[in-house]
Amino acid sequence: MSSPDKHLENYVIPLEEINRATENFSSQRFIGCGGFGKVYKGKLSERWQNLTVAIKRLDHDSYQGEIEFRNELDMFSRFHHENIISFIGYCNESNEMIIVYKYAMNGSIDYHLQDPDKRRSITWKHRLKICIEAGRGLDYLHWGLKEHQRVIHRDIKSANILLDENFVAKVCDFGLSKLGTKNQPNTQQYTNTKVAGTHFYLDPTYQESGILSKESDVYSFGVVLFEILSGMLVYSKRNIGDDRPRALMNFVRRYHENEPEKLIDPYISDQIDNRSFNTFIQIAYQCISLNLKERPRTNTILQRIEEALSIQENVDALIECATTDRGFNHGIPVAAITIYKCILHWKYLEAEKTNIFERLIQIYISAIEIQDNNNKMAYWLSNASALLFLIQKSIKLDNASLVQNPPPLASLTTGFDSSLSRAEAALNIVQQVDAKHPALLFRQQLATCVEKMYYMTCDKLKKELGPLLSHAPRTSFGKDTQSNHWKGIIGCLNSVKDNFVPPIIVQKIIPQVFSYMNVQLFNSVLVRRECCTFSYCEYVKAGLSELEREEYARPAWGELMHIRHAIQFMTMHHKYRLSYDEITIDLCPVLSIQQMYRISSFYWDDEFDTRSVSKNVISSMRMLMTQDFNDRSIILEDSFSIPFSVDDLCNSFQVENFANVKPAVQLATYPAFDFLYK
Repeated sequence: MSSPDKHLENYVIPLEEINRATENFSSQRFIGCGGFGKVYKGKLSERWQNLTVAIKRLDHDSYQGEIEFRNELDMFSRFHHENIISFIGYCNESNEMIIVYKYAMNGSIDYHLQDPDKRRSITWKHRLKICIEAGRGLDYLHWGLKEHQRVIHRDIKSANILLDENFVAKVCDFGLSKLGTKNQPNTQQYTNTKVAGTHFYLDPTYQESGILSKESDVYSFGVVLFEILSGMLVYSKRNIGDDRPRALMNFVRRYHENEPEKLIDPYISDQIDNRSFNTFIQIAYQCISLNLKERPRTNTILQRIEEALSIQENVDALIECATTDRGFNHGIPVAAITIYKCILHWKYLEAEKTNIFERLIQIYISAIEIQDNNNKMAYWLSNASALLFLIQKSIKLDNASLVQNPPPLASLTTGFDSSLSRAEAALNIVQQVDAKHPALLFRQQLATCVEKMYYMTCDKLKKELGPLLSHAPRTSFGKDTQSNHWKGIIGCLNSVKDNFVPPIIVQKIIPQVFSYMNVQLFNSVLVRRECCTFSYCEYVKAGLSELEREEYARPAWGELMHIRHAIQFMTMHHKYRLSYDEITIDLCPVLSIQQMYRISSFYWDDEFDTRSVSKNVISSMRMLMTQDFNDRSIILEDSFSIPFSVDDLCNSFQVENFANVKPAVQLATYPAFDFLYK
């Protein structure tokens, strides 16, 4: 181009600068190859602001030449859009034809799709953003230029969509592009040259007829959409499931009517929301329609993919809300009411297909697997229980699926009418719906999670209490230290109360924990001489007195009877005056002869120098022990267990209590969550 157009004069870059930037087109600078020729990475000098650039050098043996070079320069230099790769300059010197554009640090889309590790790192939400950004670039070419101009790219493909340092998509490579008019009723352009483009992305209608239109770009873009969804490059044969290896578009046509979800890249299958997927797949199929009239305009494509992104972002925001402790409001878990309102408003309970329930269940399963803190476990137990209650209240009891698929533990409907009360209906908190299989399965899985959390809460409480029960403070530490020690024990127990675990579950947990405490404390008296003392028993007696003040303690008080009887006996100052019958019948009826003998003979008073029982009583115990041939251990075993049933779980809640609960405030920044705050 010996005399470039005036608008290109300021874009000339001398060959000397190009050679310096590429180290004379060194192989170390080579980064790719296309129909035009090889591409090199280089850094321009200060005159060009030290820009890192991609330098595309025409290969004279390629099928492109000066026409394509002039064509790309003429158009490329006129484009100004954030989703069109930035034109930096050109060189037409010494038989070299070179185009320079801004370097896209993260390469092309196909570069990421063909590398499993890179593909895995691109989430579904990010893929949607890439589609939107590339679509905006294409929309600019079709509709964003001068009033009467339109550019048809003719070579839209994943290799021609680059990603910059922020992973923003940029359309590139305009060597085959055609400039036309956009104000005529017939948008077709009859080309004077042969059909051009990349075979696998070519519009079949254009390929057969030779008639080019903007809809041909739409078809090619549709192919890219399916590549991004599936993670498969259109020209690489792979297999999906049990199907034999095929090219991508064969699978796309094969699954059009049935099972289109098979096209989802396994790396994102657990992320993608069903509504988001349906919105995306519908517009993608319209793009590749063989009927030109059915192919959408670029603004319609953008609108639909933006809708798919909005749906996905809303679901992801809800999942993020569910994964962290959002606290309580009016004694109700904020996350539970937020989740419920969202899935009700978005009609997920009635959905035939959705994976939002799978993602929610995974959150609860993760909480079960990784939580090592009982306070946190109690929070998740409270949350899961509240959500289970709300889900159960929403499912119509005459639903046939409910009868066929009861909850795994028991019916959750005990104590409820088949319809909502007037007060509940007025509050508009719970709505009954015809729940479909995903929601019914979610209810079952959630009930199982509640059961597991219940048992784990019991186990974790025992583990936290174990060290506290076995390391009682010495008498020399004083009353304050002993009192603080018991406050620590009571603090562990209060975790279920502080996290508003439903009363019916608390009534199951506390007896199990008290039974464990009874075993630990009583066995300490039997086997540890430092615990079979007056001062230790006074310490336990004082602690139990503090514990008894807690409202949850009284119903389970009977589970502490061994240690209570033992300390009542051991803290008496006049034990030596008691007869055998007074001890075994009146004071300690629950203790065996072997246990009483052990305590009586093992006891010593480290504080008041009081005496144990009389020698006659000891003799009577010894004689009765020889007559008892049962080889029973004096040590208690922690075998107490209450099978958990959620029959009455719903009775622990009142719908009215949910009426004034404020949802998670973090979601207020999303317009789609406005319904939560009305």
